[in-house]
Parts: sequence; structure tokens; C-alpha cells
Amino acid sequence: MGKIVYVIGSLGRGGAETQLLMLMRGLKDSEFASLLFVLERQGDLREEVEAAGIPITDGGYDSLASRLMKPPLLARALFRLWRLLRRQHPDVVHGVLPLTNLFAAVAGRLAAVPLVITSRRALNTHQDRVPGWRYADMLSARLSDLIVANSMAVKEDTVRREGGGSDKIKVIHNGIDAQHLRAAADSRERARASLGLGPLDLVLIVVANLIPYKGHAELLDALARLLPRHPRLRLLVVGEDRGIGGTLREQADLLGVSSSVKWLGLRRDIPALLAAADIYISASHEEGFSNALLEAMAAGKPVVATRVGGNVEMLDEGTLGLLAAPGNPSALADAIERLLQDPKMRAGLGARAARQVAATYSPGRMRDHYLEIYRSGVGGDNRV
Repeated sequence: MGKIVYVIGSLGRGGAETQLLMLMRGLKDSEFASLLFVLERQGDLREEVEAAGIPITDGGYDSLASRLMKPPLLARALFRLWRLLRRQHPDVVHGVLPLTNLFAAVAGRLAAVPLVITSRRALNTHQDRVPGWRYADMLSARLSDLIVANSMAVKEDTVRREGGGSDKIKVIHNGIDAQHLRAAADSRERARASLGLGPLDLVLIVVANLIPYKGHAELLDALARLLPRHPRLRLLVVGEDRGIGGTLREQADLLGVSSSVKWLGLRRDIPALLAAADIYISASHEEGFSNALLEAMAAGKPVVATRVGGNVEMLDEGTLGLLAAPGNPSALADAIERLLQDPKMRAGLGARAARQVAATYSPGRMRDHYLEIYRSGVGGDNRV
């Protein structure tokens, strides 16, 4: 049996981490065994990984350590990864996020792993925040046999920023298991009652951590434009406050929309919340490939999303949902207005989106695409 060592930072419940767990579970019956190397072992997904029977190797890093201690801890983690690769002799080493891409590429080359794969799972805007990251990403790409992007937008952004040919980058979309989302649809009335929503309320929902680029400010402005014509409109804001929650609440107060907004924070019952809602909104200024948007589509929710990154690809240029200009509250309000006034359009878009997700983004389809590159690369001459 072949072996794949996946490399990731931690086991927090993020999009990349949950996608990786889905992939490793999907490979259980394949010819490849999965092993997981994490820089630090902490995170909500640890128990689920262990329950799936996937061995975990801890790099010993501590993200809470002092700045002085972090470099030697990272160096030790890199050594531990190299030692694991030398001991296990895997067929593939696969990095998942920027730092662990670099670790997987460097350690994989030093350990002579036959196939080195790294990933691009979002637009490369981290390079704008820390300029040195561009060179680290370019190095990991140079040392990789193959780079996997989760959308065409991410692939194109990588080529634009870093140059080089695009042949080395393969697009494999995220997968989603929609069964729990479909099952939650039966709980719509119960979920609405638990949130204090009335039967005549029209409910918008956004699932995104409170970060400036997620566009909550524009969404609140759009809500203020819509409420005079739709007084029963309500907005559910789901996501962890990453520092702008107070500012957003002040904005809601100034706009006079506070009574129409429910700030729900970080939640684990997303399927039930989606069931309670009528329209899903993604107001982001940038997106690589949004798992939250994909979940909403799988749940049969009509969608309004900004025309950025992977949103355009996911919504098939607007045939599966409405697209609006980013950073433009008026355009966002106009798109939402179209859905509010047309229940038939809402139902049609939601149903088409759910069918498309089931056909295109199943976990099995994602697994098969990965198996294709693992099988084609192992044993071949993939050196760069």
C-alpha cells in the first residue's frame, strides 16, 4: 500500500482543515494510507482525525510562544517532518497552507519523496500583508512537482503574482457532504422559532468571521436601504468576531438597523441556521473558494454574492445565483431586492444550485480527482 503524508499547521476547524479530513476519510478504501503531520496538535478536529484512524505526528510548535522562541520551534518542526519522511518513505508529501507548503516542499526534497505537492487554497493576499511571503511561496512552488488550487481564480492569481507556467497548477474544487444540510431542512420552523423569527419575516444570512474584507459593512448599508420597503427583513450574522464586531454594531446603530440584526457569533449549527434563512449573502471583497457559500448552495438557498474570485466560478457567471459588484452597497441591495420581490426566482435559483453542487462538488468526486494525480505522479519522473 502507498503512503501519503499530509502537512498542515494545526487541527482547528477551518476550511482547509475540514477539507483535508474529508479527503483523508475518503482515501480509507484506496491504495493509499494517510498520515498527518501537524506543526501543533491542538484543535477541535483532533478527536475526529484520531477516530478516523489517521496517525498524527506532532511537530512540537507552539503558536502562543514568544517571538524569540518561534524560529527554533519551527526549525525543530521542520527537522521532525524530515525525520518522519525518512522513516516512513511515503510516495507523496502534500502541503496544505502557505507555511506548511514550504515545510512539505523543503523536507520532501531533502527526504527524496517521489511526489511533492503543495496547495493554494485562497487568493494569495497574504503576500500583500507580508511581502516576504511571495518569495517563500515561489520557493515552495519551485520545489513542488504539482500545485493544487481549489478554483480557477486562485490558479490565475498565483500565475499573475508569481509568473511561470500554469501547467504545474491543477484545479480541484472543494467537496461537500450535503446530507446533513438536506436533513436540516425539516427543522426550518423550529430553527426560526428558536431565533425569535416570525412566519412573515424574510431572513438573510451571512456566515463569515467578522473581518473587514468579508464585507459586513456594505451588507449593513444594503440592509438599511432595503428595510423601508421590507420592514420584516432580518439579517443573521454568523461568525467569530476577529476585531471589528464593536465597529459593526456601532454602524448598525447609526443606520437604525440594529433591531433587524441578530449577531450569532461562532456557531456549530450552521445547517439549522441555513434552514431558517431565505437568502444567503456573500459580500466579500475577495474569495478564493468559499466553503460557506458552497454550503448555502448545497442547502438550496438562493444566493447573492459579490463578483470576486471563486464566487463567479461557483455561481457559473450568475446562472446559479446573483452577482453584485464588491464594495458597493447599492449594487448589493439591488440584487437582494430582486430576490425579495420574486419568490419564484428564489426557489428556482436555490434548486438549481443544490443540483449543481450535488453533481459537481461531492466528496467522492474530489477524492477521485486527488487519486488521479497521486496515481499518475507516483513512479513517474516529476522532478522540476
